[in-house]
Amino acid sequence: MIHKFCCSLKNRLMHQTIICNYKSRQREVLIMNILQLKYLVAIVENGFNITQASKELFISQPALSKSVSQMEATVNFMIFERHKGRLSHLTVDGQIIYDHAKRVLSEYDELMGIIELRSRSEEGEVVLGIPPLVITTLFTDFLNKIKSKNDQVKVTVLEYGGHTLEEMMKNEKINFAILVDSNLYQDDHFNFIDIHLSEFALYMSRNNELASKKSIHWTDLENKDIAIVDDTYSAHHIFQNHLSENNVKVKSMLTASSWDYLFASIKDQDTITFLPIAIQNLFNMKGIKATPFTEPVPWKISFFWRKRINYTSAQNYLIDYFKFYFKKKLD
Repeated sequence: MIHKFCCSLKNRLMHQTIICNYKSRQREVLIMNILQLKYLVAIVENGFNITQASKELFISQPALSKSVSQMEATVNFMIFERHKGRLSHLTVDGQIIYDHAKRVLSEYDELMGIIELRSRSEEGEVVLGIPPLVITTLFTDFLNKIKSKNDQVKVTVLEYGGHTLEEMMKNEKINFAILVDSNLYQDDHFNFIDIHLSEFALYMSRNNELASKKSIHWTDLENKDIAIVDDTYSAHHIFQNHLSENNVKVKSMLTASSWDYLFASIKDQDTITFLPIAIQNLFNMKGIKATPFTEPVPWKISFFWRKRINYTSAQNYLIDYFKFYFKKKLD
């Protein structure tokens, strides 16, 4: 039933109508198809350079120029302004069509992704490694949606620190993982897509002497008490590397596997902890301040999978759904 509905909607979008009223006391229904809209958007996004746009579209320059003339003949008004015979910018009416075309193409691409995902018959189990810091902050909605889209694919989540998951990927114990600022970016054995970028902050009591600062430099941590996640987490190694690079020696360092515990340890104390800015929405921040670094420390999240050709249909489904879901988020 869903497949029939999607196909029907696809056919309707393929013949998206743009209604214009340009003839006195007369209305015409004018048709521009998806391909023409793609040509229009490509021309604008390539700075009205027909040669460059035709290369991006994999068609000849004469064919694209002819399509422009056909578009304008179809709507019965000028879409592009010309200067010395070359396209220079959009007319007022052309701008209106362009703005609508972008929305239509976005919805069309989303529909094609849904049709592709729904038309498959994937089933099976996939193991996915996700650090605890990441799963609560970013992945609740994703995991619920992938289950609702295809209940034949079971995703089993392994919750380990990012450093541990990276080692598991290298040792081929798992093929899929969400990693933070990973060393695997330079490893030719893996593919990846970036899915989130924010930054780390220092969390402290509002009574802490550093709480008055708008931003923190690493040297401000000299001889300070620190609580941080243990060395199974990528955040631990990121923090230690920055201390080393800035020649900073802290007074004490408490490590723990529970970030709930770390968060509790900084209340009404001089202790400071190092966590992503995004997690402050998960806690009661009363009496606590999150302060960014003067030079931002990125919290870069990516989905990694090992390069191979013999993945099961369920595993390929997971890869494709990651691309589909986070492309929408990033767009």
